Amino acid sequence: MSVDTVDWNTLERLRSEFLAAKGKTGVYWTSPSDLAHYHRFFAARIGWKWDAALAQAQQVGWKLQSRRLLDWGCGSGIATLRLLETFGTDCLDEVILWDHSTIACEFAKDAILERHPQLTVSIANPNSLESLEDTICVISHVLNELSLDDRAELTELSRSAKQVFWVEPGSHLSSRLLLDQREALLGQHDPIAPCVCVQKCPMRDEDNLRHWCHFFAKTPIEVFMDGDWARFAQIMEIDLRSLPYSFICMDAKSLESAPQLDGHSRVLGRPRQFKGYSKVFSCDSNGLNDYELQKRDAKSLWKSIKKGKEGSLYKWTEIVSGRIRSGQSADEDFSASSL
Repeated sequence: MSVDTVDWNTLERLRSEFLAAKGKTGVYWTSPSDLAHYHRFFAARIGWKWDAALAQAQQVGWKLQSRRLLDWGCGSGIATLRLLETFGTDCLDEVILWDHSTIACEFAKDAILERHPQLTVSIANPNSLESLEDTICVISHVLNELSLDDRAELTELSRSAKQVFWVEPGSHLSSRLLLDQREALLGQHDPIAPCVCVQKCPMRDEDNLRHWCHFFAKTPIEVFMDGDWARFAQIMEIDLRSLPYSFICMDAKSLESAPQLDGHSRVLGRPRQFKGYSKVFSCDSNGLNDYELQKRDAKSLWKSIKKGKEGSLYKWTEIVSGRIRSGQSADEDFSASSL
């Protein structure tokens, strides 16, 4: 079902319910029309975050290595659609959908089959979800809606998955909740991205509790030339340029697919810009560090980080007294075929 005429009242109601979500959230969607409106706008923004997160994982060579895909809390199916757009369907035997909304599952199933009619797509009974052997568990924008018990159950389910790809909003709260999931999965899984090590995350240290691991996706340029999107931004009071997100990509230790990231660093958030220099908050193999990067020291590197065109993974080749003297994007070190 597509949206021909936008019902702005529907979108405002959905927005209000999203903002009020906190544990044991009820079903947002009351009709297929609700789902169509959600998919047209809100899910599209989530999809752009998935594109960015998948690109970051691919940068270090991550691949889809599971024959089944479980989309837990599928909503309109946007996470599965973006992953299939990236990797295709040849390596998958089945897509399984689950959401506490039955009409959401049906909408997602129809949306996926419309794009990929050759796929086997089924709706799971939550009481019959078994071990996720040879399954990638795909999860998106759910943590702030779950009770403590629900989060614990989802953690246990994720532990049995062959691969886990999880995207959440880029807020401090959501990122921190996602960090808890990362730490809970470390016994069975290796972090692939965005992490630069397989150890306990330094964000958990007392001195770093005010920080959070997040990034910014890019909005497609054509959106800014679309009248409906302009009105959406105005009514919802949303900045279309800002798409903060947090994510984890983790593989079962049996896959032995963790990339070798010795010496690499991940730039978190947005660099703070000043006249002639930037402040870069960097996740390094030795922990979190706040560096200064002078334009005059490394002009091309400064431009690259400022514009964010090369992703968030870098290698600092010279640091003197907290000041980055030289470095380069990791694009030259990793490719999709490196693993």
